[in-house]
Amino acid sequence: MASFASLGLKKEILDVLNRLKYREALEVQEKIIPLTLQGNNVVFTSRTGSGKTLAYTLGCLGKLDKKKGAQLVVLVPTRELCVQVGKEIETICGPLGMKVGTLYGGRDIKGDYKTTDRKNQVIVGTPGRLIEHVNAKRVKVGDALTLVYDESDQMFDLGFYDECAYMRTRVGKNAQIILASATITPKVEAFISEEINHYELLKVGEQIPKQIVQEKIYCKIKDKNDLLFTVFSEKRFRCAMVFCNTKIKTHMVSQFINSKGIKAMPLNSDMRQMDRLNCLNLFKDGKIPVLVATDVAARGLQIGHVDLIVNYDVPTRAEFYVHRIGRSGRLEHKGRAVTFVCPEDEERFDLIEFEYELKISSRGERATKEEVEPSPQDADSVQAI
Repeated sequence: MASFASLGLKKEILDVLNRLKYREALEVQEKIIPLTLQGNNVVFTSRTGSGKTLAYTLGCLGKLDKKKGAQLVVLVPTRELCVQVGKEIETICGPLGMKVGTLYGGRDIKGDYKTTDRKNQVIVGTPGRLIEHVNAKRVKVGDALTLVYDESDQMFDLGFYDECAYMRTRVGKNAQIILASATITPKVEAFISEEINHYELLKVGEQIPKQIVQEKIYCKIKDKNDLLFTVFSEKRFRCAMVFCNTKIKTHMVSQFINSKGIKAMPLNSDMRQMDRLNCLNLFKDGKIPVLVATDVAARGLQIGHVDLIVNYDVPTRAEFYVHRIGRSGRLEHKGRAVTFVCPEDEERFDLIEFEYELKISSRGERATKEEVEPSPQDADSVQAI
C-alpha cells in the first residue's frame, strides 16, 4: 500500500490524515485519488466498506475555496448513507475549516434549514430532497467543481435515474463527474453512456474476497428457522447479519431469534428514520449481535466487519449476493457466508454461482424434480415465515 504522502495531496490535508492516524492508503484510495487530483471524470467499482468515500473526497478537497458555497456535491441513495457519508467527510473537512451539509428525505423539510441557511463547501444529499432545495434556490450547485454519484447501482434501483441525470444538468458543463458503484448493472451502463464523457474506468479489488468462506445449505422452507439456530450455534460470532427478501420476514425472523435468547432487531424501509438509526447504532455498538435486514435497507451502510452473513432467502438478483456477503471479510478479516437454498431457489442460486464463477461447498441434498414446486403446506407455513 502507498502512503497518502506519496499521492500528491496538500500538506494541510496530510496533517489532518496524520492526526487521524490514516497514513497508508487503501487500494481504492491509491488508485482513485491521483485521478481525482487530475480532474478526470472517473467511473469505478469498489465494494461497500472499501474506503471509497475518502477515495473520491480527498482528491477534491485541495480545490475547494472556503469562501464559496457548494463545490463538492455527493449524491447517495438513502437517508442512513447520507448521514454516514456526511460524518465521514466531516472528519476531514472539519479540521480544514470546511463545512459539510447533509440533505435527505424522511424528515420535515424545516430540519434542512440548518444546512441550507449556511455556506457549505460540501453537500451530501439524497436525490429527491437535494433537487427540491436546488429548484427552490435554497442550495446553489451551479459552481460545483465535482459531482459524485455514490452507490449508483442502488440509486438507480430505487428509481432515482432521472433525478441523477437532472442533477448533471444543474452543475457546470466542466464539472468533474465521479461515479462509484459496487456493480455495473445495465442501468449504470446506460447512465454512464448517456451522461458521462471521456472518463477513466477502474475496477478495484475483488467483488468477492477470497477470505470469505461461503457455504450453501439445501433445505425446505419449514426447516429454515432450525437451520438458522444451528448455524448460530456452530461457531461463535460477535455480530451477524441475516438477509430476507421481504420486510415482514425481517420482523418474524428477528422474533424467532429473540425467542432463542439471542438479541436481534429488524431493519427495513418501513421503519421510521429514528428507529432505523437507533437499530444501526445498537448493532454497531455491539449491544445487538444480530441484524435482520432487507437488501434495500442495508445497502451502502458502513457497519464495519461482520463475522457472519446468513442469506435466509436466496437474493432475487445476482448482484445482491455480492452486496450481502461483502459485508463480511473486510480489510482482510476472515468472514463466513451461509445461504439457505430451497428447491424453488436452486436454479436461481446456480445462476449466481455461474455468473461469479463460484465453487461453494454444500450441505444437504438437492431436491428431486418432484420437490422443486413448494407444497401448499410449506408455502403457507407460519414456521416458514
